[in-house]
Amino acid sequence: MKKSMSLVLTVVAFTGSVQAASVKVYGRLDAGLMSISGVGVNDKTLSGLAYGALSSSRWGIKGQETLGGGYEAFFALESEAHNDTGASGGNNKTGSGVGSVYWKRKSIVGLKTPIGKVSLGLNKTIDKILGGNFDLVNSNFAGFKTLGDYLATTDRIDNAVFFETPNLDFFRSKIYIDRQFGEVGGEVSGNARTGIAATFKIATVEGFIAYSEANGSKGSNDWNQYGLGLKYRNDNNIVFKGQYWNLSAKSNTDSTSGLGYSSDGEGYSISVMAPVRIQTKIGVGFHSTEQSDNTAEKIEITQLVMLHSFSKKVTGYVMVGKLNNGLSANHELHKKGFDSQPENGIDQDGYTVGLRIKF
Repeated sequence: MKKSMSLVLTVVAFTGSVQAASVKVYGRLDAGLMSISGVGVNDKTLSGLAYGALSSSRWGIKGQETLGGGYEAFFALESEAHNDTGASGGNNKTGSGVGSVYWKRKSIVGLKTPIGKVSLGLNKTIDKILGGNFDLVNSNFAGFKTLGDYLATTDRIDNAVFFETPNLDFFRSKIYIDRQFGEVGGEVSGNARTGIAATFKIATVEGFIAYSEANGSKGSNDWNQYGLGLKYRNDNNIVFKGQYWNLSAKSNTDSTSGLGYSSDGEGYSISVMAPVRIQTKIGVGFHSTEQSDNTAEKIEITQLVMLHSFSKKVTGYVMVGKLNNGLSANHELHKKGFDSQPENGIDQDGYTVGLRIKF
């Protein structure tokens, strides 16, 4: 009885300390049944279970502490969770070349101040955040974020500083800056990436403009990229989105580790999402990326989506996708742990039906 009481008191004390420190465990698990045609050398159809079709499964720990005077300290650690196999973490595409890490998605500590929020560590680039926000549903199946072959819109960076202003009075805008330090010995600017972006809102129209660039291991300019996007919601809550990105490769002899691009690229996405019932939405999107000077390296995806919210934290989905690969392209319709690689120039069709639960 004494041992049981001691255990209860220990748990209560730990819970109280966690609550006092405002620490929270959070995450989401996502899995779906999937079928994709055009797989492998024999153009077969592969059916099975895939994780993260709508959004990547993950779990994390985050916390914050109010310091007074408009200041607040915070941290976050977040790892990928492959709920189809039980694996975790994974390879992280960053300029440091660290490779496989556990806290693959996020590892930051920061300070919120009256003039903006600063965080230090590993996080999404500004380009990745904006590219997802202005896509149909930012999904791993048939979405724009699967098309990162020719654009720097799918990266996370480590050894980085991120800055975000509060909402500014001018068009309700925000300014974002990120800077990755490559930490190459003897070369201050080696494997470094810098990005700056601004968002704005005018009535029911939202938009962004972004610019980023990266230097190779020797400090030479590797590539630069710009993007712009618009989002409009009408009185019937129908949402229209569009975005365009353009990347210019500068130096093939000095490439950024893990973040290098050898050819010019461009891409865009357009989409519309409409409510059909209070809890159900349907949408269609078209996504395209290509090497600007090589039409054989072109990828196009058409995506149909239906989302149903069973509750605030439980979402069911059905997605259908059609992928057209250029003669030299062998992109996959799904990017997460479902080995459906086609031969060069082979198109794919597929669908997935799944469930996502947040906690």
